[in-house]
Amino acid sequence: MRDLLQTHRLTLRRTRNSDAQTMARRINDPDILRMTATLPLPYFGLSAEFWLMRSSADWRRGQSFAYAITKTDDSMMGVVDLFKNDQDDWEIGYWLAKEFWGKGYMPEAAKCLLTEGFRALDVPYIDAGYFADNPASGRVLEKLGFIDKNEPSQLFSVARGEKHNSIEYRLPRNTAARWSTL
Repeated sequence: MRDLLQTHRLTLRRTRNSDAQTMARRINDPDILRMTATLPLPYFGLSAEFWLMRSSADWRRGQSFAYAITKTDDSMMGVVDLFKNDQDDWEIGYWLAKEFWGKGYMPEAAKCLLTEGFRALDVPYIDAGYFADNPASGRVLEKLGFIDKNEPSQLFSVARGEKHNSIEYRLPRNTAARWSTL
């Protein structure tokens, strides 16, 4: 996977330890954190530092490729991450700070990472999932061509402190191959 990816409006770059304070400030919102599986609420700077160090180690091991979503000022707006899940399949996950919602940044960033993932990894599909009470995430995945796996599931959310209904999606390689170039 390349360290730097570009779209028309965004730059996706490897996360770095210096992102910790911006990450903690931008993600520390119940509306964001309760839609994640592994991040706690509240989210402190130390949590961001730990996540970024683990992210760097996972990148070196080829287990996860987390990118900071940035614009011209290089400040982290959110994260898009391609990682191996518990079933050893590749999955995409993401979050975006509220101030950037509704501008089409997430589908753009996710499409860029998915394109790179299919280019760099020999995989027939990439999975994704979202909590049932987060329809905006479902719309992002549908825009990208993900297909509902029709497998009811419940996923634990650390921020919620409980399991919650989730929806599992899959993007076949041949669907992504039909995208227009970014």
